[in-house]
Amino acid sequence: MNNSFPRLIDGMCATLRSEVLTRLDDEFARGQVFGVINLLNTFKARADWSVNFLSQQVSAQCSALNAVRDLLSGIEGAPAVAEHQAPSPITPAELQAQRDDANRDISQLLAWLATAPAALPADTAKAVEDQLRLAMRQEIEIELKNSPRPLFAEMSSGQET
Repeated sequence: MNNSFPRLIDGMCATLRSEVLTRLDDEFARGQVFGVINLLNTFKARADWSVNFLSQQVSAQCSALNAVRDLLSGIEGAPAVAEHQAPSPITPAELQAQRDDANRDISQLLAWLATAPAALPADTAKAVEDQLRLAMRQEIEIELKNSPRPLFAEMSSGQET
């Protein structure tokens, strides 16, 4: 059985900590090793083997866009919003394309909302904006949640904190 990509990265980081750092006396060299550990942890969260990151973003976008579609249904002059399906297991490239399509739809809806006709009820406009803002906030939260804690203190001091 093969190891998962995150497990391979964790093993590399553990080896760097236990075998390389323990043998280095130079603070600069130790800082550089912490930089490599930080880089490996970033790869672990964003590499092609880990589609969870993009799946979460696309799922949040689908939920918001489907809610907006329901809010705008039957409103004259409102743009048509396609139904978006939460992803099933697909390739990272397909997930990226879905995310990019959803981001494009969100941008177009925000542009339309900025010039929406007066016939659009204020509560509907607010609900649409709230859904789109929610999707954008969730995308940022997911980005931050899936970003490893930077090792700046370790890199600058050469010491583990």
